[in-house]
Amino acid sequence: MSTLAPIFLVGCPRSGTTLLQQMLDAHPEVAIAPETHFIRNFWLKREQYGNLENDRAYQALLHAIVALPEFTEMELSAADFVAIAQTLERSYKNLLGLLLDQFRQKRAVTMVGEKTPNHLLYMQILQEFFPEARFIHIIRDPRAVVNSWKKVPWTTGSVVGDAGVWRRYMATARQCPPAHGAIYSLHYEALVSDPEASLKAVCQFLGLPFQMAMLDYYRQDPRGVNVSREPWKGNAVKPVSSDSLTRWQQEMTAEEIATVEWVAKAEMTGLSYEPYASNWQVLRVATQLKTRRTLDRARQYVEKQIKR
Repeated sequence: MSTLAPIFLVGCPRSGTTLLQQMLDAHPEVAIAPETHFIRNFWLKREQYGNLENDRAYQALLHAIVALPEFTEMELSAADFVAIAQTLERSYKNLLGLLLDQFRQKRAVTMVGEKTPNHLLYMQILQEFFPEARFIHIIRDPRAVVNSWKKVPWTTGSVVGDAGVWRRYMATARQCPPAHGAIYSLHYEALVSDPEASLKAVCQFLGLPFQMAMLDYYRQDPRGVNVSREPWKGNAVKPVSSDSLTRWQQEMTAEEIATVEWVAKAEMTGLSYEPYASNWQVLRVATQLKTRRTLDRARQYVEKQIKR
C-alpha cells in the first residue's frame, strides 16, 4: 500500500462539510469517502478491542469496519478488505489507510479523502497516522449551526448546549491545529456566496487544477451521501442556495439568538461573526443563565447534604 496523503474535511456538524464533499467529489481526480467516524468508532475504543495481535480482537475490529453502512456505500468488497488486512502490520493507522486506499482504487483517482466532521477534534492523531495529510476546516455562523441542530437527532437538547459544542470545535481548531500549515479554513458563507472563488482557493491549497464540474456537483448522482438514511443532508445534493445564510434570523427567537451569542462570543469575535442581538438582550440572557446555574449548584449541594 503506497504512502497516502489523504484530505480530511472537518468542521462542527451542520457547517457544510457534506456540501463541500459533494463539490470536491465531483472533481475527476478526487474521491471523498463518507463519514466513517473512524477515530470515534474504533481508535477511541482500542482498549475495548484489546491487543490487535490477538486474532479474535483483530477479526472483531475488521468485521466492525466492514459492517459500517458507509463501507457498503463506498461499494468496497468486504472480503478483499479483510483478506488484505491480514497481510498488513496490525494497527488502526494501517486499517484506515487500507480503507481509503481501496476507495481510491475503486474510484480510479489520484487523490482520496474522507469527510467526518468530528475528526476536527482528532486532527493531530490523524496527522500522526498520515504525516502528509491535509485538512479543510469549514466554518459556519454558530447561529445557523444551532438553528440547524433543531432538526437532527444529535442535538444536546438545548441552545446553550448546542452553542457550547460549536464553541468547543472552534476552540479546538484554534488551539490544536495540525502542524506545518496542513489546514485550510473556509467559511461556509463564502462558499455559498461565491462557490467558484472558494473552490479555486481550495484547489490551490490541494495542488489541483480547478474543474467546472465542481460547480455542477448536483447534476451527478449523489456519492457519499445517503439521503434516505440521513435526510438532513438533502440540501447538500441540490444547487447552492443563499437562503441558508439568513434562515436562522427568521426561525430563531430573539432569546435563542442572544443565547448563542453569549455562549459563543469569544470564538464568534475571533472569526468575525457580527452580533445580531442587542446588548441588553445578551445581558438579560447571561443573567438568567448565571442565576439558573447558581440555583442548580445550590440544589446539588443541598441534595448532597441530605444524602450525608
